[in-house]
Parts: sequence; structure tokens; C-alpha cells
Amino acid sequence: MQGRMLPHNGGPQPAQPHAQEDLQGLPRRAATSTAYVSVAGMTPESKTAVADMSDAASLRRQKLDALKARRVRPSPRAESEPQPDSSIASDLVTMVGYAEDVAEGNSVWLRSASPSPTKSPYYGGTTAAAGQAACSRAAGWSSSSMQAPEDLKLFWNALLATDFPVGSFLSLPSNVYLLGKKWWGSALLVRHCYRGLFNRMMELHSSNECRFVITGTPGIGKSFFAVVLMAWLVREKNVSTIVYDTASIRYLFTFSNGTSVDVEMGRRKDFTEKLMNSATWWIIDMGTALERGANTVLLASPDKARYKEFLKLQGANPLYMPIWTNDEIEKCRSRLFPTLDAAMVEALKSKWGNIPRYVLERALNEWAQGSLDMAITVCRWKDIMRCIGEPDSAVHASHKLVHLDVVDDHYHKITMKMASPYVMRAMEEKGGKAHVQRLQDLVRMSMGDSAYASAAGSFFERYAHRRLQKGGSFKVRRLCSSRIKKPQATELKLQPSPEIHEFNNVTEVQHQGIGVYCIPRIHTFPAVDAIIQPDILLQMTATRKRRINLGGLIAAARQLIGPKQRLYFTVPNCIFAS
Repeated sequence: MQGRMLPHNGGPQPAQPHAQEDLQGLPRRAATSTAYVSVAGMTPESKTAVADMSDAASLRRQKLDALKARRVRPSPRAESEPQPDSSIASDLVTMVGYAEDVAEGNSVWLRSASPSPTKSPYYGGTTAAAGQAACSRAAGWSSSSMQAPEDLKLFWNALLATDFPVGSFLSLPSNVYLLGKKWWGSALLVRHCYRGLFNRMMELHSSNECRFVITGTPGIGKSFFAVVLMAWLVREKNVSTIVYDTASIRYLFTFSNGTSVDVEMGRRKDFTEKLMNSATWWIIDMGTALERGANTVLLASPDKARYKEFLKLQGANPLYMPIWTNDEIEKCRSRLFPTLDAAMVEALKSKWGNIPRYVLERALNEWAQGSLDMAITVCRWKDIMRCIGEPDSAVHASHKLVHLDVVDDHYHKITMKMASPYVMRAMEEKGGKAHVQRLQDLVRMSMGDSAYASAAGSFFERYAHRRLQKGGSFKVRRLCSSRIKKPQATELKLQPSPEIHEFNNVTEVQHQGIGVYCIPRIHTFPAVDAIIQPDILLQMTATRKRRINLGGLIAAARQLIGPKQRLYFTVPNCIFAS
């Protein structure tokens, strides 16, 4: 991908017309709006003629209002309607058409329907017939599309001829860029979750579910999913028409036999007739999805305001993209960011979590790296809690601190987890003495709402490590069946740990001295969270039930030098008895 992971929201903007309009003689509602229809070449006589035609313009405007209210196309001009002089027709109908669109609050860029050798002396464009066509376009009745840049055509020709197995890289020729965007580079990692999401969408689509929101933690590359999604739709589902919206530009891709493609470019109001066709697929990258007949896929960061109404539509489904795995991060680093030191990337992961935008693409961007501490500064504890409980209504900055974690193969169930130990430590320090009370409240919340369980467990584990390392007396009881009377609690006395050892491989533990507090460097280590020589295994949990990784437990127990090993579940006071 040539050193770039994520999309840039920029894009070509329509060229601005060369002069503002003299709006004398137009209705007041249009005159109060900014206009960009050029009449720079008008003479005083022609302006007078326009003013003389105010009655005709008013009549036409009334007809347009009525037609738009009925959602029909304008009928040909009646013979009895006053006819403007042909020498000023182009200006008049264009100006009226523009005024109608401005009344709807829309800015319009008008251009010629097609090149014409016949120029109006009063409008730097076309004569009456073409001017009326421009008016129709301004009112949203037909397309103002144009041929797309050559880079985009090169992309599609290369993509349709390229194989890209899941788990490998989609690699295009060096002079061809993903979706024609040079800043996206020429390669991307085809994540396993891309195929999983696609398969799930097709399963739902077979049941007439045809609207999808794909969301997830910001910075994981949701925009890149559009590339493989469109390719698979064309190759595997024989889709012939795709409308793709990105950065206020709309593209129409029309495919023939899955091997050739015609590419057109327009604005967000173009190609609307295609969106009414149920065979069309409409892919929207960070825009707004509306109710249309086309199969619709919205790629968006968590934001209820953006897709709340869309999800109310029949056949609408939210699906979640997971954050990256360690293996995916390393694959991408070695292939696309080889100049980044592996140790530096690991250090960034311990701060950001596995978010490629910040641990790969912007690893050397000083401002981007500083934005994490900025988020920690501006986000309060209640912002964190809201992000956990209502992720699509939370403050945007909080998504740097709390990540969406997908928990099933259908990509529709999630839990919220803290981004990293770095973030948790910073929030603990920010909370000061109030943090312990907040932790107790969070644990209680997690008992009634599983959405808070992951965050409660993470914060409690950190607190438990600190408390156990200090030593002291702790109540313990044996675990037994609920049908058996619970035995009396006893005390476990621990000495303050003389040393803390972080291990990468559990076999390192057998070489540690008595009382050394050993913790895995990787917080997802199976079975245990801490080991103390000669005979103690510790598992932290803030829940009443906990699955045990038996293989990992046996491997850890074999590192202890004592004759009898014991596993202790370290839990909050409020669930000790249960």
C-alpha cells in the first residue's frame, strides 16, 4: 500500500464559475442566497429584457413549484405560455432553474449539457435548448456526470485481473492506486474479517435484508473494505451496477461480464435513477445513507446521529468490524511499512492498542501521536462510561480510549474494552483517590449490564495486581458445588513482593526466586494473570463465572517448584460470597 493505510477524505472539488450573478428581477428568496450562474456577458439591453420577462419567469416558477410538489418531471412548455425572446432564453431559464434549487437550500454548479459551437451572447454557455437542459439538471432531474479520472479506470482494470486470497495482500502494479487514490497506495491486506463480513452480508441478503451499516473503532480501515467488497460483488455475485460515494463525490461503476467497466463521476445528487434499482449496490464511505431501492452499505465510525434513521428502515442491519490482530499488524508492518522498527510498533500498540492508523500509518506523525494524550485530557470518567454503555453516542475522542471488540462470528455482538494498559494507567492517575470508588461502582454496573464487564475486569485486574504485590492478609475459601454447604473462609498471607518479573514465555517463571511476582507481558496470556513461586497461581476476574484454559493452566503449574500448587481466583468483595 506504499506507506498508507487509511483513506483521505479529500477529493476534487467542482470548479467555481467565473462570476457572481446579478440577481435583479429574481424572487427575494433567491436574491438572498449566494448564486454562481454567470451572466458576465449581459448587456444593459438584455438585462432590461430579463426584467421585462418577470411575469413569464414568475409563471414558470409557479409551475416548477407545483411539479416538484407532485414529484414529476416538467411537461413541455404550453403553447399558450408567454415565450421569452430566444436571445435571452438561456439566461432566463437557467436563472429560474437555479432560483428553484436555491429555495431548497442547495448550492448548484451549473455547466453545459454538452459542448456546443453556438454560444449565447448573454451567457458563457449554450443557447436556449441546452440552457433548459442545464436548468433541468440544476433542479435535480438529470445527471451532470462526467468521465472519471484515468487513474480510477486503471485501478478497476487491474483489480478485475488480480487474485487476492484472504489473509494475503491485494497488490496492484506500482503505477496503479487503490480506487485511483495515490495516497492510498497500491496494496492492502485482505483481512479475514473482510471475508467474514461479506459472507454474513450475503447470508442476510438471501433473506431480503439489503441494508447494512459497517462500523467499528475509528482507525481500523473500514474504508478499505469497500475495495474488496465491490470486487467480490462483481466477481462472485455478478453485480453489474455499483454507485460509490466518497468525499462528496459519487461514482457510477457499470460492469460488463465482470471483466470490463465503465466509470462515471458526478456529485451526490447524480445517478439517482440507479439508486432506485434493486439490482444496484450503493456503497457509502462516511456519508449519509437514505431510503432507496438499491442494496445499501454504509461504512461509518460509531455515530448514532449518522445512521440512526437508516437503521430504522426495513432490512437494515448493523455489523461490526473488529480491531486488528497482532499477526495482522506485523504482516502489514513488514510488507507496507518496513522502515518502522518492530520494537517501536510494539511500544505504540501498548499505548494505542491494535489500531493501524496510529501504530503504522501515523507512527511518525508527532501531532497524531499526541492526540492520545489530548483525548485522555479532555475525556472525563463519565465519557468513558458512556462510550462503554452507548458507543455510538459517545464523545468522538473517547473512541481512542475505548475500543469495540467483536465477540461472535456473525459480527453483530460487541463488547467495549479499554484501549491499552497505558490508557488505563492514565485514567487511574487522573482519578486519584476517587478511582477506587469509581472502580467499585463500575464492578457493580457490570453485574447488571454485561456491556461494562470487559472494562470492569481490566480495571479490576490492574487494581488487584497492585494490591497483591504490596502483600497482606486476604480472605479465601474453597470453590465447591452450589449444592454443598460453603466452607468457612480462611486467610492467605502474602509477603510484599521483592521483585516483579514480566515474562514472554511461561518457562521463565521456574527460574525466579521465592516470592517474585510474575506477570505475563501479553495481557491475553491464557489461564493465569500472575504466578508467585513456589506454589501460587492467580486469576483475576470481576465476574461470578470464569472459563479455564486447562492446557494453559497445566503449563503454568509445571513452572512452580512447590509440591502442591493452588489456583486462586481474585475477585471483588461484592461477589466473594457468591
